Amino acid sequence: MIRPDAELHGESSFREWASLFSGKLFAMIVVYADETGTGDVPKSGKEPSPGVYGFLATPGDWEIFRQQWKAMLAKHKAYYFHFREATRVGRKDPKSHYHGWSDEEADDFIHDMAYVASLGPIPFGGGVAQKRFNSTKEAYEAAFDAFFGDFREQMDKHFPNEKEQVSFFFDRNGSDEWISILNTKIEIAWQRDSRIAKEYIPIDDKTYRGMPCQAADLFAFVNRQNLETCFDADRYFNHRILDLIVGRKGFVGIHPFSPLTGKLGVPYNRRLRD
Repeated sequence: MIRPDAELHGESSFREWASLFSGKLFAMIVVYADETGTGDVPKSGKEPSPGVYGFLATPGDWEIFRQQWKAMLAKHKAYYFHFREATRVGRKDPKSHYHGWSDEEADDFIHDMAYVASLGPIPFGGGVAQKRFNSTKEAYEAAFDAFFGDFREQMDKHFPNEKEQVSFFFDRNGSDEWISILNTKIEIAWQRDSRIAKEYIPIDDKTYRGMPCQAADLFAFVNRQNLETCFDADRYFNHRILDLIVGRKGFVGIHPFSPLTGKLGVPYNRRLRD
């Protein structure tokens, strides 16, 4: 369920701030997540590939991430990252933060932010094909199942000895139906895996503390693009450079792209990305 104290502000110790669960002094692992597409459970059922995606990392890694993310935003003279606003269609809207940017400016921005997102936190999540379900609600329920299922797998791979509960932060969502689905699914997920806390915090992704949800937005949108294309064509397509950058920390074990989990070359060759 949602914590009543919602979001805290200020520059106090992140370890204290992130520790909002079960009276612990601080959480050992923290997750920031976002859902794909509309920011709501669409009544029309036209969202082709709903999903929920995020990143997990230690509090120390998140501290480093915020500084790197903030610096990259400053490089591009942007206050925040939101993928939908940075697309070609999104930039046509005068209200877009990136209104008037050229394709090259937006492309450089997206890939640079993906690079920062790939440096430390572990990506995970899951999406589904809307057309395979009788209702949008059922599709989002399945997406949350995939999200929490992949969380368990990534924790087992990257933090196999961690037994403490993980703190979850979700980008703030105004849909009562979406919140109801999350409340139900996180309760079920906790029953299956005690590392999942039943309490979670909704957070504004445009705040300093909410910056990791901007990375989750990027990862969610990239996956939504891929899954929408795959579901429409009923086949898989080759990965783009953008996909490999932002998802590389999730390629482990026998995955053919697992060598990418190592340190990226600096600077990486963005001209090979298209």
